[in-house]
Amino acid sequence: MATNPYIRQGNSNEQDLVEDLTIETIKSMGQDMIFIPRSLVNLDEILGEDTVSTFSNSFSLEMYIQSVTGFEGPGDVISQIGLDIKDRITLVVARKRFEQEITTIISSIKRPREGDLIYFPLSRTMFEINFVEHENPFYQVGKLYSYELQCEVFTYSNEDFNTGDTLIDKLESDRQGLSGDIIIPMDPVGITAGDNDKLQSEGTSIIDFTDKDPFSEGNY
Repeated sequence: MATNPYIRQGNSNEQDLVEDLTIETIKSMGQDMIFIPRSLVNLDEILGEDTVSTFSNSFSLEMYIQSVTGFEGPGDVISQIGLDIKDRITLVVARKRFEQEITTIISSIKRPREGDLIYFPLSRTMFEINFVEHENPFYQVGKLYSYELQCEVFTYSNEDFNTGDTLIDKLESDRQGLSGDIIIPMDPVGITAGDNDKLQSEGTSIIDFTDKDPFSEGNY
């Protein structure tokens, strides 16, 4: 059986319609995010990483949050070194809008890249792009219209933030909103997650490790 003759694969008018609908959906149902491209300074060709990379630009761009029920991933884990945040989020951004807002200004950035950052103002969380899926949805009427970004909470490693955006640069300058090595908001009880000194102080008031403790060495 032949395909529907009224919907022609590869027809530019049909493709433009689907693309416009994709953009309109993201604008209507999405959130304004801040895209922060990573600038490599001294790339290690063997390990494929740059320990001194910088972030010198920021762009406001609407994105659709595909994980609508909340953050994904293992969640929050308290370990011996503090609170480890492993929240993940999946975002969708229109190719055309990305090119309009970013590629036209920085021609070398053709698409979102692994290692670039996305700041989510609603939760005051910084995410790092781990993987970019560029073929989902798969060739509707013969063309691709969006990128699917799989992101995880950003692990701060002394990168330099000089984007010109006061809010973003402030996160690095005074470490407000930083959770140890991770940029996240303050927790509900007023302790910055990953603030090991504060956690240690609170912990010792809950768990007694004195000689009265039946598990202390003095009772053996």
